[in-house]
Amino acid sequence: MPDPQWWRSLLATSDVLATEDAAEVRRWTSGSSVDEEGAEAPPLLLRLSHLGEVLAERVDDVPESDRRAFFRILDGVLADGDQSEKDAVATGFLESMMAAGDRGFDLRGVWHELGPRSQQYCRDWNAFTGVRSPRWMRSS
Repeated sequence: MPDPQWWRSLLATSDVLATEDAAEVRRWTSGSSVDEEGAEAPPLLLRLSHLGEVLAERVDDVPESDRRAFFRILDGVLADGDQSEKDAVATGFLESMMAAGDRGFDLRGVWHELGPRSQQYCRDWNAFTGVRSPRWMRSS
C-alpha cells in the first residue's frame, strides 16, 4: 500500500524522526524475500507506533517547532484522513506515546503542542481504559 499524501510532509518536519523511520523501514524490509525495490514498508500503524516511541525517547532531540509541525499534521489526519489513517494516528502514534509514560516519558512536556483532536483522543483513551486524566490534560 502506498504512503498517504501527507506522509512525506510529516517526515519532512523532523530529520530525527525521518531518519528513525527510514531505519525502521530498512529493518522491516531486510528480511523480505522480495527484492529490495519490491519489498513493502511496514504498515502505517506500525510506522506511527515506532515514531511515537522514538519521539518519547528522543523528545529533547526534536526541536519544539518541529514537534509542533509534526503534531499539526497528525491532528489534521484525525480531522480529514480516511478511517485507517485516523486509526493509525490514534492507536499507533498517540497510544504509543501515552504508553511511553510507563517508561518515564512525561506527556505533559508536549501536551500544549498537540492539536485539539489529539488531546481529545488522549482524554478519551484514558476514559476508555479507566484512567482518570490528570488535571493538566483536562484544563486545555
